[in-house]
Amino acid sequence: MFDPEIGKGTRWKKGQPSPNPGGRPKSRLLSEALRTRLAEVKPDDPSGRTFAEVIAANLVEIACSEGPGAVHAANEIADRIEGRAPQSIQLSDLAADLRSRSDEELEFYLAHNRWPSDEEGILLGPAPISA
Repeated sequence: MFDPEIGKGTRWKKGQPSPNPGGRPKSRLLSEALRTRLAEVKPDDPSGRTFAEVIAANLVEIACSEGPGAVHAANEIADRIEGRAPQSIQLSDLAADLRSRSDEELEFYLAHNRWPSDEEGILLGPAPISA
Protein backbone atom coordinates (compact mmCIF):
# COMPACT_ATOMS: atom_id res chain seq x y z
CA MET A 1 0.00 0.00 0.00
CA PHE A 2 1.01 3.64 -0.50
CA ASP A 3 2.67 5.24 2.52
CA PRO A 4 1.73 8.97 2.71
CA GLU A 5 4.61 9.58 5.12
CA ILE A 6 7.19 9.00 2.38
CA GLY A 7 8.96 12.26 1.59
CA LYS A 8 7.17 14.19 4.33
CA GLY A 9 10.44 15.37 5.87
CA THR A 10 11.56 17.11 2.66
CA ARG A 11 8.28 18.91 1.87
CA TRP A 12 8.00 22.67 2.11
CA LYS A 13 6.26 23.62 5.35
CA LYS A 14 3.72 26.42 5.73
CA GLY A 15 5.02 29.46 7.55
CA GLN A 16 8.59 28.98 6.36
CA PRO A 17 10.15 31.17 3.68
CA SER A 18 9.59 29.79 0.20
CA PRO A 19 12.49 27.77 -1.20
CA ASN A 20 12.12 29.80 -4.41
CA PRO A 21 11.00 33.28 -3.26
CA GLY A 22 11.36 34.92 -6.67
CA GLY A 23 9.47 32.20 -8.48
CA ARG A 24 10.15 31.52 -12.12
CA PRO A 25 12.14 34.33 -13.75
CA LYS A 26 9.84 36.80 -15.50
CA SER A 27 12.16 37.26 -18.45
CA ARG A 28 14.16 34.93 -20.60
CA LEU A 29 17.55 36.25 -21.67
CA LEU A 30 17.70 34.32 -24.95
CA SER A 31 14.14 35.25 -25.90
CA GLU A 32 14.82 38.92 -25.21
CA ALA A 33 18.04 38.83 -27.25
CA LEU A 34 16.25 37.16 -30.16
CA ARG A 35 13.38 39.68 -30.07
CA THR A 36 15.88 42.54 -30.13
CA ARG A 37 17.87 41.03 -33.00
CA LEU A 38 14.77 40.16 -35.05
CA ALA A 39 13.55 43.76 -34.77
CA GLU A 40 16.80 45.11 -36.26
CA VAL A 41 17.04 45.98 -39.95
CA LYS A 42 19.03 43.41 -41.89
CA PRO A 43 22.07 45.37 -43.16
CA ASP A 44 22.35 43.80 -46.64
CA ASP A 45 18.62 43.75 -47.41
CA PRO A 46 17.90 46.11 -50.34
CA SER A 47 14.31 46.69 -49.13
CA GLY A 48 15.40 47.62 -45.62
CA ARG A 49 13.42 44.79 -44.01
CA THR A 50 13.98 43.56 -40.48
CA PHE A 51 15.42 40.11 -39.79
CA ALA A 52 11.92 38.98 -38.75
CA GLU A 53 10.43 40.17 -42.06
CA VAL A 54 13.13 38.37 -44.05
CA ILE A 55 12.56 35.15 -42.10
CA ALA A 56 8.80 35.41 -42.58
CA ALA A 57 9.22 35.93 -46.34
CA ASN A 58 11.58 32.93 -46.57
CA LEU A 59 9.14 30.78 -44.60
CA VAL A 60 6.28 31.69 -46.96
CA GLU A 61 8.46 30.92 -49.99
CA ILE A 62 9.37 27.50 -48.58
CA ALA A 63 5.71 26.76 -47.80
CA CYS A 64 4.75 27.65 -51.39
CA SER A 65 7.46 25.44 -52.89
CA GLU A 66 7.31 21.76 -53.74
CA GLY A 67 10.41 21.07 -51.67
CA PRO A 68 10.71 18.69 -48.74
CA GLY A 69 10.13 21.39 -46.11
CA ALA A 70 6.95 22.83 -47.67
CA VAL A 71 4.50 21.03 -45.40
CA HIS A 72 6.53 21.77 -42.28
CA ALA A 73 6.78 25.46 -43.21
CA ALA A 74 3.04 25.63 -43.93
CA ASN A 75 2.31 24.03 -40.54
CA GLU A 76 4.62 26.50 -38.81
CA ILE A 77 2.82 29.42 -40.47
CA ALA A 78 -0.60 28.03 -39.52
CA ASP A 79 0.51 27.50 -35.93
CA ARG A 80 1.73 31.10 -35.69
CA ILE A 81 -1.27 32.68 -37.41
CA GLU A 82 -4.18 30.55 -36.20
CA GLY A 83 -2.67 28.99 -33.09
CA ARG A 84 -1.87 25.35 -32.65
CA ALA A 85 -4.69 22.90 -33.10
CA PRO A 86 -5.96 21.73 -29.73
CA GLN A 87 -4.56 18.41 -28.60
CA SER A 88 -7.20 15.99 -27.46
CA ILE A 89 -6.36 14.19 -24.29
CA GLN A 90 -8.45 11.31 -23.09
CA LEU A 91 -8.67 11.21 -19.34
CA SER A 92 -9.86 8.20 -17.46
CA ASP A 93 -11.11 7.96 -13.93
CA LEU A 94 -7.75 7.14 -12.39
CA ALA A 95 -9.12 6.77 -8.88
CA ALA A 96 -11.77 4.27 -10.02
CA ASP A 97 -9.18 2.35 -12.02
CA LEU A 98 -6.86 2.12 -9.03
CA ARG A 99 -9.70 1.07 -6.72
CA SER A 100 -10.59 -1.73 -9.13
CA ARG A 101 -7.06 -3.18 -8.97
CA SER A 102 -5.93 -5.81 -6.49
CA ASP A 103 -3.01 -5.17 -4.17
CA GLU A 104 -1.07 -7.74 -6.21
CA GLU A 105 -1.72 -5.82 -9.43
CA LEU A 106 -0.64 -2.55 -7.82
CA GLU A 107 2.54 -4.15 -6.49
CA PHE A 108 3.21 -5.63 -9.94
CA TYR A 109 2.80 -2.17 -11.50
CA LEU A 110 5.23 -0.61 -9.02
CA ALA A 111 7.78 -3.34 -9.66
CA HIS A 112 7.48 -3.44 -13.48
CA ASN A 113 6.11 0.01 -14.43
CA ARG A 114 3.24 -1.65 -16.34
CA TRP A 115 0.02 -3.48 -15.59
CA PRO A 116 0.20 -7.27 -15.70
CA SER A 117 -0.92 -9.06 -18.86
CA ASP A 118 -3.97 -11.33 -18.67
CA GLU A 119 -1.71 -14.35 -18.23
CA GLU A 120 0.28 -12.64 -15.48
CA GLY A 121 -2.94 -11.50 -13.83
CA ILE A 122 -4.14 -15.09 -13.56
CA LEU A 123 -0.93 -15.98 -11.75
CA LEU A 124 -1.37 -13.05 -9.35
CA GLY A 125 -4.72 -14.29 -8.09
CA PRO A 126 -8.41 -13.45 -8.48
CA ALA A 127 -9.47 -9.90 -9.36
CA PRO A 128 -11.15 -7.92 -6.57
CA ILE A 129 -14.94 -7.70 -6.54
CA SER A 130 -16.09 -4.23 -7.56
CA ALA A 131 -18.55 -2.47 -5.28
